[in-house]
Amino acid sequence: MTTDIFDDASMAATILRVRNVAASVRWYREKLGLEPIHVGADGPAHPFASYAIAGTVVSLWQLPAGQVRTQQDNDRNSYVVVVMNQNLEVARQALIDRGVEVGEVRRSANNEFVWFYDLDDNRFELSRAV
Repeated sequence: MTTDIFDDASMAATILRVRNVAASVRWYREKLGLEPIHVGADGPAHPFASYAIAGTVVSLWQLPAGQVRTQQDNDRNSYVVVVMNQNLEVARQALIDRGVEVGEVRRSANNEFVWFYDLDDNRFELSRAV
């Protein structure tokens, strides 16, 4: 009998790297209305915070001192995609009203999507099938 590697898995998470977890927790609360499900550390140099978003976990892990991310890295890095049911313009406007950097709604062959960026220029995509 063959077992799937993930048969015993209890959770999957996306990890985003940030300069300062405490500052990011404040930003995610203020700008996105998200409360962390856990804030902790894996040793003094490795603080993190975790969020539940649409049935998955997104965790923020602090970068080593002196390292930063740039928005230009996003085309070479993973990012969070959240599939939405409603018109994206409603969510886009809510983000703009909260002072979040948000792009225009764009279309691909099968989806419309909009990108926004967190405090550390991590990309989030809101996507909806059309």
